[in-house]
Amino acid sequence: MAITRRQIKEIKSLSTKRGRRAQNRFLAEGVRLLEETVIYRWLPEMVLISRTDLSERGERLVASFQKQAIRIEEIAKKDFESISTTESPQGILAVFAMPRWELKQLYGGGFRKILWCENVTDPGNVGTLARSALAFGFSAMLLSGRSVEPFAPKVIRSSAGAIFGLRVLQCGNDDVLKFAAETDGVVIAADVEGKPVDYLLNAMDKPSKLILAIGAEAEGLSDEVLAAAGFRVRIQHSEKVESLNAAMAGSILMSRIYEMNRENR
Repeated sequence: MAITRRQIKEIKSLSTKRGRRAQNRFLAEGVRLLEETVIYRWLPEMVLISRTDLSERGERLVASFQKQAIRIEEIAKKDFESISTTESPQGILAVFAMPRWELKQLYGGGFRKILWCENVTDPGNVGTLARSALAFGFSAMLLSGRSVEPFAPKVIRSSAGAIFGLRVLQCGNDDVLKFAAETDGVVIAADVEGKPVDYLLNAMDKPSKLILAIGAEAEGLSDEVLAAAGFRVRIQHSEKVESLNAAMAGSILMSRIYEMNRENR
């Protein structure tokens, strides 16, 4: 059965937070992003294409989805552009079911390093942090407080598809702190008043779970998170810059944790 005008309207609404919540679905767009979903076995419910904008690489991607019995719908260029959230559409986007992950799924040993973002509202920062988390061996990402929702289009794009390689959950601070206590996890808080990160990592015993907490640039982490943290760390840098944004600070800290883990093997 061909796609209906009503279905196109519903898919278009997934570009909004309200639409995603109402349908429990989200959009991902572009050849590279959708190639990442294949790598991490995140198969879409449906793929929409506009042949006039689809490259040879895109055609190969469509063929791979067809082999996996994914529904493919070709729509008019104007309809595709009305759904697209990018300036230069590549002729392919997909609809995915929202994941239903829970904190209890992270209790296992496969989730030793976890990134926690509190009140990080900028989609670009969250996407970049997801990309860095995947690059530096973190397996899950927790978003609390006013943090942006993880499957908003700008977050997915700025993650370059890395969001599909992580377990990403939205939860409350109390839930995260309870999880840390029950799993013998150590919360490491990014804090301008903390100790240099290298000093800490050399002195710290290897925890069952390491939870790196990052706050917004302007306000940092809440007093609640700072009080509960086992350690507070800072990044040393020139006084010419007052502070680093959340994405840069978090990426540097994750990189140092990754390097120290490799050195201590």
